[in-house]
Amino acid sequence: MASAVRIYRLHVAVEHIAPAIWREVEVPSNMTLTGLHGVMQALMGWHDAHLWAFEHNDQRFEPADPDASAPLQPAVDPDQLTLGTLLASRGDGLRYNYDFGDDWWLGIKVVSVGKPQPKLRYPRCLAGERAGPPEDCGGPPGFEELLAARKNSRSRQAKELLAWAGPDWDPEKFDLTLTSKSLAALPAPRRLH
Repeated sequence: MASAVRIYRLHVAVEHIAPAIWREVEVPSNMTLTGLHGVMQALMGWHDAHLWAFEHNDQRFEPADPDASAPLQPAVDPDQLTLGTLLASRGDGLRYNYDFGDDWWLGIKVVSVGKPQPKLRYPRCLAGERAGPPEDCGGPPGFEELLAARKNSRSRQAKELLAWAGPDWDPEKFDLTLTSKSLAALPAPRRLH
């Protein structure tokens, strides 16, 4: 008999960035790591354009690289591994690595475990602070450079960086409505019975 689906409330924070960029999200325990990858993309406003992996204890879980000359199948397929097999209780966690060139690391911790609410749709974002780092900005060092350009936009390099980021980019703004729409668009079961 399969165990009942539980809802994990997760705290997700971008590592090596201050002030913190974080999100709180609820996801079902039967979500796969591939599904959680989609959630991380939606939470940060990224476009799924790079390689990714999860780490839990001393294990690494990532999809096979389609561009590798001799692609190796992962030891554990992230399409088959669910959160419920890795995380059991409050305080458990894992790490997410996105864009191995920029090397973004997100720490993911279980805040609470509960029962699904019949009228709620999962995954769902509850809160957050600050905008996700722009895709391809150069990782934490490039992000810091972009923030510095906002403070002193007189140099040619600063003007180029800000033009690249776009006029609507505001590092201090977190848009819960937009994030919720991105999560709702993910290909996953929405209501749990």
